[in-house]
Formats: sequence, structure tokens, C-alpha cells
Amino acid sequence: MNKWVKIILGLVGLLLLISAILYTTFLKDNYLSEPNLLGILSEETININKQDRTFLWYAPKKVTSNTILFVLHGSTGTGEGVREQTAYEFDQIADREGFVVVYPTGYSNHWNDCRGSADYEANTENIDDISFLKAIERILGQKLDRSFSHRFATGHSNGGHFCFKLALEAPDWISGVAAISANLPIDSNLDCQKSGKFVPLLLINGTEDKVNPYNGGLVSILGNDSRGTVMSSDETMNYWIQLGNCAPTPTQQTLENLNQKDQSTVEVSTWQCKGQGTASLYKIVGGGHTIPHTKSGMPKVLGVTNQDINAGEEIWQFFKKQL
Repeated sequence: MNKWVKIILGLVGLLLLISAILYTTFLKDNYLSEPNLLGILSEETININKQDRTFLWYAPKKVTSNTILFVLHGSTGTGEGVREQTAYEFDQIADREGFVVVYPTGYSNHWNDCRGSADYEANTENIDDISFLKAIERILGQKLDRSFSHRFATGHSNGGHFCFKLALEAPDWISGVAAISANLPIDSNLDCQKSGKFVPLLLINGTEDKVNPYNGGLVSILGNDSRGTVMSSDETMNYWIQLGNCAPTPTQQTLENLNQKDQSTVEVSTWQCKGQGTASLYKIVGGGHTIPHTKSGMPKVLGVTNQDINAGEEIWQFFKKQL
């Protein structure tokens, strides 16, 4: 390897380390303190296909809904980490709405998504993560003496890509998905089976995302290009709206720029689909590889985090329309 390449990679690694330290010591303490919640957070370990898998789950004081929501972390993440990155917002919404929230952790901290060339173990070992989520549902149904009639999933980055897999391969099980910082892989790198069935989709992508290009292209992380090429956000939505026989022209809205210091704005396009719910694209103009939130805990090295909206609330309102 060229000497200068090694130096540059070393500097990038140092920058990421500094960002992680700042996140742990500053952002986390000042912006992501756990709020006063009314319910109970539990941790479970289950054995799926001879593999021990762990997940956190939050139950409000009164579980009144037959809805379960899976929140999926990005590459190298954990269930605990994405709970912090979403500012515990889903737990607070669950207290209000009465549903159960699950924060599972991927195999070796990754999800087996649709990107066939990806080099992480969850993909190379073809881990059955859909069965993992279904097992969680069965276990929590037994614990709560409840049958879930609606199942939703949201995820960031690798977690968002796994949302695509749920929608493509388990459309009769999943009720809707919300992917953040993710686009469908191009067909030559797609190893998911397309069912041809529509599932309501919300997509939240930043136009300045350097990892998952808004306009499509190679997904590259610190020189690792194994995740391959993805479609653009518009192409991703076009696949979905055609699948759902949705109205060709969406309703469009530019949201109020509440925080003019965050260097970003939000444009929303929503398609009404014939008898099958909706599809929506949140275009974060100027946004990076981050989860929009007014109390963001995302490292700044991932780019601008929009603070005009709270992604959790937007996602729940989208899911609520599908009930």
C-alpha cells in the first residue's frame, strides 16, 4: 500500500476515534440523557439457529395496542446504541400510544440486508434475521399475552437496508417500513427475492450523504466498497410507487426551517396508493448520513443532522396512518 494512502487512512481513523470520544463524553451526556419514562426496559437473549441473539424491548406502563415496532441500528451498532441515537423518542411515543418497541442487535453488529456483495458476516454467512424478528414477536406475545396484528420496522443505514429486505421478502408479515440513509441496491447487487407485493415505505435521505449517495452510486466506508452500488432515492421511490400502483404525482411540501443554523431543510413528497396506504420521501436538503432530530446524538463526521424535525415522530405518524 502506498505510504501516503496509509497516512491518509490513519488520519481518517484518528478523526473517527476523536468523533467517538466527543460523542461519548459530550453529545451523549448533554443531549441524550435518558428521559423519565413510564414503562419498563428489558434485555433478552434467545437462541436462533444455534446462535445466541440479544435484544432490548420497551413496554409502556399499559400496553394497549397490538402494534410492535422494531428499531434497527446501522453497521457496527447495537440495539442500545440506536435507542440513544433516536433520543429515546420511540419509548416516549410508546408511553403515549401504548405499543411495544424492540431494539435488537444484529449478528456481529450487522444485518443481513439485500446487498449481495457486502463483506460483513451477517451477509457472508446468510444469517436469517427475519426469523430472528419473528421469534422476538412470538416471545413478547407470550410474555404480554397479546397477539400483534401490526408490525413495523425502521432502521438507519444497514438497518434501513434490512427494512428493504423485510418489505421485499416478508410483505405479508411486515405492515410498513421506514428506512433512513439507505437506497435500494441496483439489480446486479440485489440478493433479495422480490415478492412483487407493496408495503408502505417512508424514506428519509440526506442530499449530502457521503456514505449512501442520495443520487445513487457506490457505497463506500473508509475505502471499503464491498457494499456495492445503490439506486438513487428517486429510483428507490419509483420502484415502490409502481409496485403499489400509487398516484404518479405526489403531494409536496417544504417544511418550516425551524432551525436555521443546521444548514439543512426538509422537503416531503407523499404518494397515495390504491387501497394500500402511502409512500413518502423526506428529502433532507444538505443533510448527511444521520437521523434527523432536535436533540441529535449523531457524530458530526457523518455530516449535517437536520434539526427541523424529529424522525421518530414523523415515522410514527406515517405508521399510524397505515393502521
